[in-house]
Amino acid sequence: MEQNSLYDRPDLYDLMAPSDPAMERFYVEIAGERGGRVLDLACGSGRLTIPLALSGLQVTGGDRSAEMLERARRSAEAQAVELDLVQLDMRHFDLNGRTFETIIVAMNSVLHLYSLDDFTGFFRSVARHLSPKGRLVFDAFLPNPAILSSDPDKRQLVGSIVHDLQGKIIVEETLRYDPLTQISHVDWYWSTSTKKDFWKTHMQMRNIFPQEMPLLIASGGLRLVERFGDFDRSPMVAGSARQVCLCEADGLRTRIG
Repeated sequence: MEQNSLYDRPDLYDLMAPSDPAMERFYVEIAGERGGRVLDLACGSGRLTIPLALSGLQVTGGDRSAEMLERARRSAEAQAVELDLVQLDMRHFDLNGRTFETIIVAMNSVLHLYSLDDFTGFFRSVARHLSPKGRLVFDAFLPNPAILSSDPDKRQLVGSIVHDLQGKIIVEETLRYDPLTQISHVDWYWSTSTKKDFWKTHMQMRNIFPQEMPLLIASGGLRLVERFGDFDRSPMVAGSARQVCLCEADGLRTRIG
């Protein structure tokens, strides 16, 4: 069974993680409030980067995966959109003194940070690249105890997609949660009607509980100023599925929700 990163195959990634209109609308609106320059970190195939640029903002997209950046370039060219795309590691990056009015990390991508050093490096890098009134905006799902306690040997159906070349593909997953590191180890198994488990992808996702989020943000010199429970800017409550966080440089007046 071939095992690789899902980010090696942007065509499959985009099918498994389709665009969310509510998410796209939220980030375009929130970046438009500050205007100017936007840095879209973990931009992947440009699914949010391109709409941000189409809204009239000056957008830079950064990602660790060369394959994802190449797909973003092709998509931007097809839509006649000019993008500045940079390969970087968001844990530690330096864009030569450039600053941004808004820095975005969408679609749970911040959960690919695992250790305190990862988070500190990320938030410090962001702080260096924020303009004086700039904001960091990101979303992360709220940990679900029922999912975290699932049988690590039992496969669960993730969903199905239709690929241009391979036809219908079924994706199943197993999940093993490490309570000491708070990391979920997830394996996805990809099958067609004629070839079961033709591909296996592994990913790790850090779970961040609500009370620790402000502490992680503060570790890098930022402060959580507002937090929503969804992209409609509703308050975060016990039944919320995600944390949508707005952060500024420490020292500014804050209002934590």
